[in-house]
Amino acid sequence: MVTSTSRRRGRSSANPRQRLLHGWDWADARIELDELRPGSRVLASAGAGEVVAQLAAAGHRVSAITSNRTQLDYARRRVAGGDFEPGAAERLFDIGRGMVRAASPAWSRRRVRQFLQEQDALRAAEHWRSRLDNRTLASILKTMLGPAGSLSALVLRDFSTPLPPHFDEAIRGRIGRALRKHAPSGNPFAWRLLLGEELPGHALPRVGADAIEWVDEPLLDHLERAEPGAYDAITISNVVDGADERWVRDVRKAAVRALVPGGPLIARSFATTMDDDAAKRARRDRAMLWGSIVVQRAAP
Repeated sequence: MVTSTSRRRGRSSANPRQRLLHGWDWADARIELDELRPGSRVLASAGAGEVVAQLAAAGHRVSAITSNRTQLDYARRRVAGGDFEPGAAERLFDIGRGMVRAASPAWSRRRVRQFLQEQDALRAAEHWRSRLDNRTLASILKTMLGPAGSLSALVLRDFSTPLPPHFDEAIRGRIGRALRKHAPSGNPFAWRLLLGEELPGHALPRVGADAIEWVDEPLLDHLERAEPGAYDAITISNVVDGADERWVRDVRKAAVRALVPGGPLIARSFATTMDDDAAKRARRDRAMLWGSIVVQRAAP
C-alpha cells in the first residue's frame, strides 16, 4: 500500500539517504534546446548541474529542482566552477568497466581511448560491432544486469529503480546506434560511459551565480504549489522509472497544470517504447542510455 507521504514524494523517497547520485549528467541538453522557445522559463532536474548550466547559458530562465540536498549542493558547486566528483552512478559504471576490461583485451584503456578518437561514425560503429560488442561483454552484462545481477542490485539500492527487462541487450544496441549517429571523438558521453574519463577539452559553460534558481523540494510538492502557467517547459530524467503509478499520474497532471498552453513536458526513461517519436528522440540523445524521451505538450 502506498502511503500519502510516499505517494507525494515518489520513487526518490524510497531510499532516504542523502548522497551524491551522479557526478556527471547522463542526459544530452541538445534534446531540451531543440524543444524550447527563446527565453523559456524551465523547471529542470538539478542533476549534476550540467544540463541546467547549458540551458541557462542558452538564455533560458532555469529552476533546478531536487529534494536531495547533497545532489543540489554539488550541482550548484559544479555550475560555479567546482571540480567533478564521482557519484553512485559513476562508481557503478567503474565496476562494470573493470570487470569487462579484466576479461577482454579489446577493452584495455589504451585501446578504448584510441577507439574514442575515431572521427568517422560509421567506422566507429563497425569497430564497436566487430571488436568491443563481443561475447565477453554480452556475457558479463547479462550476468550483472539480469534480475539477480550484482549491478541490478546496486542500482536498486542506490536509485530505487529496477532496471527494465533485457536491459543488457538494450544498452548494447543503444550504444551501437548512437555510434552510427555520433562519432565518439566529439561525444563526451561516449568517453564517460566507455572509458570513465572526460572528453579532452570538454568544459561546462560558465553562467552567472544568479542565472539558476535552486529548488530544494520534492517535485510533486513544487508542481502542485506552482501557479498555473508558471513554466514554459519542464524536463525530468528517470523520475518515472520504478515510481508508483499513482504518483506518476499526479506528477504529469500537476506538470501540465504548471505549464503554459503548448509547453513541453520532457521525460526520459530507460524503458523501451513503442512510441516512434519518443524512440527517435532517445536515439538523438548522445548519452546512449535512454529508451524513451517523451514530449507531452500542455493542451492549448
